[in-house]
Amino acid sequence: MKYYLFVILGIFACSLSQLLLKRSANNKHTSRIYEMINPLVIMAYSIFFCSLIINIWAMRHGVQLKEMAMLESLGYIFVPLLSIVLLKEQLYIRTVIGIVIVFFGLIVFHL
Repeated sequence: MKYYLFVILGIFACSLSQLLLKRSANNKHTSRIYEMINPLVIMAYSIFFCSLIINIWAMRHGVQLKEMAMLESLGYIFVPLLSIVLLKEQLYIRTVIGIVIVFFGLIVFHL
């Protein structure tokens, strides 16, 4: 059970790193090189790498690939919710419906 929590933590971290990349893309940069290599981008890719390590570690301890694929859909829930908090974006009704569908799909899969 604890390995599933690590997977969910890794998915949350991956969602957070996607928002860091978006925030970096929205910023003005002094050069093309600095646009690709700046602290936000480096931190985001470092978090991606840590998420990958967490996933590999969890799969070595019994989390199956089919479960990983289903749990990865939590990113569709985390990204919009984090974007509201961190990027001050709006949440539209279609997004809410999508989040509810993904959530119920996860419940049905794990029953």
